[in-house]
Amino acid sequence: MYIPGFSAPSFVEKPQVVSRCDGQLTVMEFRVKSILRPTFVWYKEGKVVAESDTVSIVLKEEANQIYYAALEIKEPLEEEDAGHFICKAKNDSGELRATFVVKHEVPEGAPNFTRRAKIFQMTSYCGDPAVVFDVGYKADRNPQVMWINPKGEKMKESPRIRFFTIPDGSNNSFTAKLELKNYKIEDSGTYICNIKNEAGEAEVKLTLNIEGPMDDESDDESDA
Repeated sequence: MYIPGFSAPSFVEKPQVVSRCDGQLTVMEFRVKSILRPTFVWYKEGKVVAESDTVSIVLKEEANQIYYAALEIKEPLEEEDAGHFICKAKNDSGELRATFVVKHEVPEGAPNFTRRAKIFQMTSYCGDPAVVFDVGYKADRNPQVMWINPKGEKMKESPRIRFFTIPDGSNNSFTAKLELKNYKIEDSGTYICNIKNEAGEAEVKLTLNIEGPMDDESDDESDA
């Protein structure tokens, strides 16, 4: 239904794609003015985009009939999260389309992530409870993996900590794992997996939240 005397949404800030949080967040955003309250629907390659653990849809009503709309992708992957996106802003007088092209360009041979990093619980080979940080990546030229603890210190192996690098079967694809045994509340925080070779560098952050009583004992888990 067309309502005379009003107009379709119009841009007050053109669509743009920005990278934030050191590349950990891709944001597609724009602003429109609309006297009539509009609706916003996001599409990727013609399919409606739904929110998930890694995708957030943001809509804020601001002053003077201005609306801020954004689609945020956490820890974007080179192939999975690239492509053509459209947001349709529509009111009873018409429609406006915001178009985005998302590219995650990585130098040839440089590390890039092949799936979302995750943390899960398991029982270690010796029967102790453990949490495992799991990161899938692809890289040429002898990549080096470094783990950084919540204090910002490079981690090293200990009776509680083990590192693994496992080939994933396809060319130059690997899984990097950090196994943390007998975890406790002091281990909570944000860990970084840094992967580096001659062609480039990539890192991903994983946040561990553990509830329980504080333990005064500490282990040497970083380089002195």
